[in-house]
Amino acid sequence: MAEGKAKKMWALPGAQLTAPASLLMHGGDETLLDLPCPSFLIEHPKGLVLFDTGCNPKVIDDAVGYWGDVAAHLPIKWSKSETLDKQITGVGYKTSDVKYVILSHSHLDHSGGLSYFPKAKFLVGAHELRYAYWPDPDRRWAFILNDILPTRGYDWLELGGDFDLFGDGALQFLLTPGHTPGECSLLVNLPNRKVLLTGDTVHLRAAVTQEATMGIDVDPLKSMLSLKRIKAIRDMQGATMWITHDPDDWKEHPHKID
Repeated sequence: MAEGKAKKMWALPGAQLTAPASLLMHGGDETLLDLPCPSFLIEHPKGLVLFDTGCNPKVIDDAVGYWGDVAAHLPIKWSKSETLDKQITGVGYKTSDVKYVILSHSHLDHSGGLSYFPKAKFLVGAHELRYAYWPDPDRRWAFILNDILPTRGYDWLELGGDFDLFGDGALQFLLTPGHTPGECSLLVNLPNRKVLLTGDTVHLRAAVTQEATMGIDVDPLKSMLSLKRIKAIRDMQGATMWITHDPDDWKEHPHKID
């Protein structure tokens, strides 16, 4: 495989949610964790790429009004100075500069900023969009229809398998289903390291160690296979695994890598 490189990557802070470990992994206790909900902006010679879009900024003023009852169970901390558009501006770009948006999955803490990018090309795992519009009844709380509806006319590319975005190995879309039907991860080859952005294929470091899935995964067997896969990529390809919601990963990994 060609050894192309992305130039740099920024981890952009978004909302912080508070939830018990028991929500995030089987075997977790009731310890409350402060969970980051970042997006990742990646500079590649062929275009600016964004992985995930965080929460919808409407929840800053009225979380219950926008999310409904789920907001009472996921207390949120977020400032208007840290919305995704302002974060992108802060590293020297505009939202209109983003050429590609990769959606790890369509839960409310990942799909809230899609409408910032009406001219971008969107990449998503197969079956994810259909499920976002009509999820199983016991999981509807995790999907906000008004995050998805504005994107019906967007340029979506649904992928049924892995995909090398630019054919050079720099950015590899990895289909890692189970948490949702189209859950994906992204392997980023940077000048001095490989970083594996897990999306919600796994939620905490402890879940990686214990190989523990999450209670609301739509397909626990696929979730386990996907978890084993990303562990193998970490171990066999020497990639740094960045678990999106893990508070220790957020503290320890550099927020700008080049």
